Formats: sequence, structure tokens, C-alpha cells
Amino acid sequence: MTKILTTLAAALLTLAGAAHASPITGTSGSAAPTVAGATGTVTFDAVAQTNYSSLTSGGVTFSGVGGTVRVSSMFAGDYNGRGAAYLDNNAGNTNSLRFDFNSTLSAFAFNWGASDVSWLLSAFDASGTLLESMTTPVTNGSNAGDYIGIAHSGIKYATLTASSGGDWVFVDNFVTAAAGTTVPEPASLALVALALGGMAASRRRRQRNAA
Repeated sequence: MTKILTTLAAALLTLAGAAHASPITGTSGSAAPTVAGATGTVTFDAVAQTNYSSLTSGGVTFSGVGGTVRVSSMFAGDYNGRGAAYLDNNAGNTNSLRFDFNSTLSAFAFNWGASDVSWLLSAFDASGTLLESMTTPVTNGSNAGDYIGIAHSGIKYATLTASSGGDWVFVDNFVTAAAGTTVPEPASLALVALALGGMAASRRRRQRNAA
């Protein structure tokens, strides 16, 4: 019994840790994406409107893989943009984006607009190990504040790659949460406590029987 409970407790602790790892999706209306423990938001509103091979703002470096990114106000307020300017993939000419973080994150998310095909969002640690990935929803003309992101401990950079070329997409309100700000789900912790309590009770019974 003790061995079974020990195995169960280990499994539940793993599940509790896995609460750190999940895709983030939702709609935010006129507000920024909702991220537990958010510590910063990049809005692009005060950034010069031009093309960039890489752009660093708010502790995040945005770059185009094999192309450029662009800050623009052409469609500000539409396609899930939430301010005076947004970042795009140079009108669809760049099919993969990369986000590098100055410090390790526990989560990030951003408003995501105008996608006509699915994209793959992937998060990596400092050694390049894949932590989590998700296929993005197709937002088309939605302006409901659709957002996407990933929660996982140890995120150092992320990539966003189109399933096919030529899709013009928008990124805005890039929200980050510093490492250590995401906590396990309370339900998972309760299960861990229950398992550990069972182990303690089993140990006490064995001690009484031995006496």
C-alpha cells in the first residue's frame, strides 16, 4: 500500500507541475490578454512605424525568420489590435516570427488577428528544448480581442510559423509573466495533500501493528 501511495503521490506532483504548462486562448474585448501574474505588456504604440529585422521593446525581441516584421497603424483598432499601432509580418511577406525574452518567463500571450490559416506557436527553454506548442485558431476578421499564448516554466524564446505562406497577421498587446509567477492549480495541490495524508496514515497503521 505504501508503495502504491508513493507512486500516486509522485504522479500527482507531476500533474501539479504540469499545471504550469498549457496553451492560452481566449477573447479580451477591448483589454489586453489575461495572463496570471502578468508583469509587462508591449503595446507598440510608442514604437517608430517601419520595418525591422529585429525590434526590442519591453524585454522582448521581435524578429522575422527569413524576413522582417513591421510596426504599423494602418488597421489600428481592427483585427484584434487594441491600440494606436500593432506588429505585423510585413503584410504577409514573412512566414515565421520569433520572440526572444530578456529573462525567463512562466507565461506569455498576445492579441492575434487576421489569420486565414493555422500557425504553430512553440515555446523553448534556454537550451532550445521544446517546452510546449499549440496550433493557433484561425481568426479571419474577428475583432473580439482574440489572444493566444503559452504558460510553462522556463520559457526563454518562442516561434510562430505559418502552415502556408502569404498569411498577413497582426500581433498586439504582448503580455509577459516573469518566471515564478505561475502557480499549480489548487485542485492538483489538494490531490497531492490527500495522497501524502494517505501515506502518513498508512505508515502510522504499520507502526501500531508492529508494536
